[in-house]
Amino acid sequence: MVEYILGNYLVETGKITREQLQQVMSKQDSVRVKLGLIAVEEGLMTMEQADEVNRMQAVMDQRFGDIAVLKGYLTEEQITKLVKKQGSPYLVFIQTLVDEGLVSMEEIDWLLNDFRKAGGYSNSELEDIKSDDVDRILPLMLPEEARQFQGLVGAAVRTMIRLVDRHSYPGRGAMVDSMPGEPMVSQVLAWEEGIVSCLSERDGALLKVCSVFGQEEFEQLDLDSLDAAGELLNCINGLYTSGLSRQGVFLELMPPEYTEVREPIKKNTICRIPIFVGDRGLYFTVAELI
Repeated sequence: MVEYILGNYLVETGKITREQLQQVMSKQDSVRVKLGLIAVEEGLMTMEQADEVNRMQAVMDQRFGDIAVLKGYLTEEQITKLVKKQGSPYLVFIQTLVDEGLVSMEEIDWLLNDFRKAGGYSNSELEDIKSDDVDRILPLMLPEEARQFQGLVGAAVRTMIRLVDRHSYPGRGAMVDSMPGEPMVSQVLAWEEGIVSCLSERDGALLKVCSVFGQEEFEQLDLDSLDAAGELLNCINGLYTSGLSRQGVFLELMPPEYTEVREPIKKNTICRIPIFVGDRGLYFTVAELI
């Protein structure tokens, strides 16, 4: 998630191009984060100290960590902790940007600060985004009035990551006055009152999702392709209701529908949140029923 959240910001601000972002994404799996970058990110070393150790590596047959310990910049215990962080999606993304020459290590801090200011995030919220944890990122994207839906929206994002594209991520949600009118699939989660959720098109992602999840190259959104979206929505809602059942709350899933939502909806409860698959998005909408 974090790689596209930050990457799309860099594209939108003109720091890198869309093609360069895709190049970075394609190379991430082969990147191993350098301990120096992690040490600087964690505030354990300065940039100058990391550069010094890197220069010493050029003339000494020793690892970065060994030299840093020798110089007294890090301890063995700190090295052990830093090694465990080498798989961090955020750090892998930053390391790839640096390796590709798209940003310098010196630019990272002010780029992050600009991103934080532009998004209205606090320092702690920026750390939540860098964590790449759905449960930490999602509250930043949901309106206060929609926090009751966090569990269901979280199930939607995690399911997209697992079953469609591991780089899927949520955008900023908003409260809206009506359910979507664009191509969509909906499903009611029935209990005393109930919830309805739906997947609808935004700018091309729903058709892409139908093709990936349905394992068939669909050319348009019709009943055939939306049937795959219905199966995906059923999977999302099924995971959510299964979690509730373990807490003693039982909901019944109605069959997915492929027309407008017919059930009456409570006023001021409709939340629409974009979920992006790469550079394309769809909408996940959820509301309470009367």
